[in-house]
Amino acid sequence: MISEIARRVTELSLNDLTPQARDRLELCLLANLSVGVAGVPYCRLPVPIEEGGRYPLLSGGAALMARDAAFYNAAVMHARTQDDFDPIGNLHAGTVIIPALMAVAEDTALSGKQFLEAIAAGYMVAIGISRFLSPRTTPRGVRSTGYYAPFGATAAVARARGLDATLTGHALALTTVFAGGTTQAWLDGSDEWQLHVANAAETGIKAVDLALAGVTGGKHALDGPAGFHASLLNERVTFDMISADFDPSRALEESVIKRYPVSGICQSVVLAAERVCEQIGDTAAIAQIKVEMNPFEMGYPGTLNKGPAFRAFGERLMSAPFCVSAVLARGALHFPDFHGATDPTRDRLLPVVDVVADKRRPILSAKVSITMRDGRTLTGETQDSRAEVRLDWSTVMDWGHALWREAGREGSAFDRCADAVRSLQRASKVELFPKQ
Repeated sequence: MISEIARRVTELSLNDLTPQARDRLELCLLANLSVGVAGVPYCRLPVPIEEGGRYPLLSGGAALMARDAAFYNAAVMHARTQDDFDPIGNLHAGTVIIPALMAVAEDTALSGKQFLEAIAAGYMVAIGISRFLSPRTTPRGVRSTGYYAPFGATAAVARARGLDATLTGHALALTTVFAGGTTQAWLDGSDEWQLHVANAAETGIKAVDLALAGVTGGKHALDGPAGFHASLLNERVTFDMISADFDPSRALEESVIKRYPVSGICQSVVLAAERVCEQIGDTAAIAQIKVEMNPFEMGYPGTLNKGPAFRAFGERLMSAPFCVSAVLARGALHFPDFHGATDPTRDRLLPVVDVVADKRRPILSAKVSITMRDGRTLTGETQDSRAEVRLDWSTVMDWGHALWREAGREGSAFDRCADAVRSLQRASKVELFPKQ
């Protein structure tokens, strides 16, 4: 398995991607950079040593060490949980891959095309591994981003630094040592979820450094009888069983860019709640709220968090009851609600929210039904949040400007970043945040 994955990483070309995937790649890059810029105030991890640093940080400074920059930037990019995600693999790839490559680009003479190819390789591997495993391991508390995204970071860094298939294979095997993380943080209101992405990004650089230093990884570290897959599933998995998932175009085209700073699962809940808001009138007349969801999404740890005491952002962003109550109380999503802002209307609505499973409902969909005190039932529904909240080049500019303004950055800085991303395929070097 490792040798086949490594071969695909080394052979991938931007020309292999569909036009839609190449466009999506640039869009994902710009979106993740933007939520990273806006995520600085919400990062729970310390800023790395900056004195004498040259590895750019999303906070505007520069870290002394490449691994430290990747570690911190990944946490910042994920701090609003607004970075893109794969709904089947249940993981965040971009927020791990991009920070690792930002650091590597400072030491490697990468063209823009090579940078994009490395990102595509990372998405292919992270999502290729996770799509088979995640539906089986997520219900047990395994966080896919912590376990499977590190392989994407390693693949991306190996590609960017020009490793051959043999060394890439060693680096991928060594990644099994550092992969890990559970979803208990969503239930405890703790900060491990930011460490998951930080560790994953740093792992990409560390595993490649080790491989280049001559440290070897097992040929069957993934598919062996005591390897990664067997340890998680208690069964052998061959590459033939998962090869169809290693499609870089599909990985990019099916990524979900989040319009809202809540969990990927709750994107559909927020949109459905917003759609029913205009029908309500007086929120005091609400008697009962029902949220219908896909059973797998409903069962994701944290989705049923109901409080009444929420200790941290991590508990609120995952909670379907909190999301729907907050939106109905204000008529739209108000981000400060998720960071401790008080709202008596929201607090009154929370206890009357009932989340139920609908086996016929696909992922990325939700229905919010409100029973009023006069007996009327009002509904709002999302059929496919990936399509219905989809950001494209006609909408991402306004969305991105808003995020950069929120971070106190000038709109012209966002415009320069957007221009840099759009011109990467022709650029001789990587410069994502050009000065005036």
